[in-house]
Amino acid sequence: MKRNGFILLFVMLLIMSGCSSKPATSLDGNSSSKEHPPADNGKIEQEHGEKTDLSLLDYFLPDGSNAHYKGEGNEYAELDISVNSPAEDYVVVHENNGGSFIQKVYKLEGDEIQVLQEEPIQIDGQIPSKEELKALTPIRIYLKGPIEKGTTFDDWTIVETNISVDTPYQKFDDAVVMEQKGDDFINRIYLVKGFGEVKRESIMTTDEKLVVTSLLETVTKQD
Repeated sequence: MKRNGFILLFVMLLIMSGCSSKPATSLDGNSSSKEHPPADNGKIEQEHGEKTDLSLLDYFLPDGSNAHYKGEGNEYAELDISVNSPAEDYVVVHENNGGSFIQKVYKLEGDEIQVLQEEPIQIDGQIPSKEELKALTPIRIYLKGPIEKGTTFDDWTIVETNISVDTPYQKFDDAVVMEQKGDDFINRIYLVKGFGEVKRESIMTTDEKLVVTSLLETVTKQD
């Protein structure tokens, strides 16, 4: 029963987690492109108080990108996602974990990324129209600035910045780690500018320790 409970917990994490991103850059890990021009209200305030040209939207893959994640520890850890930006300040992610096809809608609002929707849809479901996007209301916060250790939003906390993380795609040296803790579990999401989620990790901390991970393996851009 504990193992089944953990599997359910992990599936819920997959539904509740966001997506990936690539910085204003090309899909090779070098930062320089401008897929998401930052809005003034989306600029990130650093620890010293100054604003930078980095937008919270840089924590998603560019519009039209697809990514595959290698799964370890559970059949639902392997993921395929697609990322689209159908309107300014909105990101729509379609995520397929082999058990469900989830649509996630995000919106940049001030210094935070809001989750407007995360629910199963038909696998051939269409991207919401601008009118449909505007009709949605926030259900939780996905990410909030400043991007520094100790920033909290809902039941998540940024616990590390600028750390290294190995993935099948490449090694990243500037990951941000946000963490959610419960009585018997820990969920972590590793974010990198321009790639978004490069790693998800769920750890069950009861009698039998179970670790489930999703690791970025491939990234492609639609023509």
